[in-house]
Amino acid sequence: MSYKHNNLMAMRKHYWNDSSAQVQQEKQALKSFLEQQQLFTNMQDEDLKYFFFSLPSQVIVKGYALGFMHERVRDMILQHITENKSRLEKRELFKVKYRM
Repeated sequence: MSYKHNNLMAMRKHYWNDSSAQVQQEKQALKSFLEQQQLFTNMQDEDLKYFFFSLPSQVIVKGYALGFMHERVRDMILQHITENKSRLEKRELFKVKYRM
C-alpha cells in the first residue's frame, strides 16, 4: 500500500469513528441524501459505511475541508453516484483513485 492510500484510509476511518455531534449530523444528512437517491433499499448503517468508503479521495479531502454537506461536496457525491450507480447497488469494491 502506498503512503497516499494509508493516509486517506486513516482519514476515512478517523471520520467514520468520530462521535462528535457535527460528524453525526453529517452522517445523518448523508444517509438522507442517499435515501433520496434510492441507491439502497432498506438502507442500513453498513450500506452507509460502504458508500462512504467508496468515495473517491477528492471527495474525502474536500469533505474534510468544507464539510460533507457543503454544496460542492454534495455535487461531487452525486456525480459519484451517477457514474457508479449499478456498481454501488451491487456493493462492488472500488479501486482507490488519487485525484486532488
